[in-house]
Amino acid sequence: MNLAIARGSDGFLMRFRNFTRWAALSLTLVAPAVAAPEPPAVWYRASDSCPSGPQFLDKLAENSRRARLAQAGDHIDFVVTLVADRSETVGRLERQTDSGVVAIRELRDATCDQVADALALSLGLALNPAGSNAPAAAAKPGDESETTVEVAPSEALPPKTLDSEAHPESAAPPPAQAVISPTKAAPRPGPSPEWSVGADLAAMIGITTHPLPRGELFLDVKPALSHFLPNLSLRGGLVGSAGSSDTAIGPVRRWVLAARAEACPVAWLQSRFDLRPCVGFELGADNASADGESALDDHALWAAPAGQLRLALALVPRRLWLEASGGALIPLIRKEIFSGAQSLYRDAPVVFHTGLGVSLRLP
Repeated sequence: MNLAIARGSDGFLMRFRNFTRWAALSLTLVAPAVAAPEPPAVWYRASDSCPSGPQFLDKLAENSRRARLAQAGDHIDFVVTLVADRSETVGRLERQTDSGVVAIRELRDATCDQVADALALSLGLALNPAGSNAPAAAAKPGDESETTVEVAPSEALPPKTLDSEAHPESAAPPPAQAVISPTKAAPRPGPSPEWSVGADLAAMIGITTHPLPRGELFLDVKPALSHFLPNLSLRGGLVGSAGSSDTAIGPVRRWVLAARAEACPVAWLQSRFDLRPCVGFELGADNASADGESALDDHALWAAPAGQLRLALALVPRRLWLEASGGALIPLIRKEIFSGAQSLYRDAPVVFHTGLGVSLRLP
């Protein structure tokens, strides 16, 4: 009887050991088939002058590059927003936490690349909180202001998932509550004026029988008034034109040298384009001269109100601009050239000009 029981125990132990080996082998085969967790989804939106979504993800550290750009229908883990204008770039990192609260970090700097680098560092720290020993200040650009805001789920933007067929009106949001905890008490600095220098080469039509070459050197300032005329641009410069006309007594030389003041109160800004209507005034000297038997040398006052349309294209963002302009001048003193009693020609009532130029923003 005891022998039979011993045999039975050995058989049971053998079958148990075979079962454990089979179970271990099964787990080994099944484990690779278990789906890995989805990498965090980042909804990225930025101005045209800022890095693209893939370029932003490339800025993440190697151990954080498992993040991916969100697609329609995805659960949103992080939202990155970069908005650039002519004075500064504002960057924002938002995180959808498990409790439904959105934590917001806002960064400001003069260049979009620096803000993108700082947000990438912040996102990397959020993806790998345990592996970071860097101080929080390392994620800030030089002249940024930073605020951390936590709001209730009803304040969360964008929604938790991206779905073009969702019907948000079907669900009533809970009462909104907001808790704001600033991490930096320093006041936000106001926008600073932008100074530029440049030159323009144009053709002027209307004061001689042929187009007259025209050049301009100018200094431009954008005062950056935050409340009244925020896009105002003021420009002052020196303009000059010189050339000759064929007349009945031969060539008559003509030159104009004047100071020009110009104001552009409004602007249409889109990505790298800057379109401005402008008004101005020119004041200076006008001369006509001829050689030979019918020699003449006449000086007069040049005074003309002006209007023009100027389109600028950023060749180097926030630094170098290509300008195309076209406008009109109304001479207050219309000059008529005589040889004796014979009238050779007279200035047109409206003088037109068009040209190209470049401007460079001063540091």
